[in-house]
Amino acid sequence: MSTLTIELSDELAARLATASERQQVPPAQIVQEVLEKSLPDPPVAPLPGEPSLYDAMKDGFGCVSSGVGDLSTNRKHMEGYGRSRGA
Repeated sequence: MSTLTIELSDELAARLATASERQQVPPAQIVQEVLEKSLPDPPVAPLPGEPSLYDAMKDGFGCVSSGVGDLSTNRKHMEGYGRSRGA
């Protein structure tokens, strides 16, 4: 286990001491719990030799057709876009 020394403002140190007394746990335990909650786990990299999710799925990208060839260029397909369906 590593040791970390930090400087706290007087107000924050008092809040930590109050929380420590209230919860009846050492201040270090409170700090560790807060850090565990606020620091996400590092992303998991694929194991060497295993394909990434992108590599495993890339053959399926673009394989489904909407059936509409001019979906992005024909203005009639954009009518009502962004409006509530009830309006």
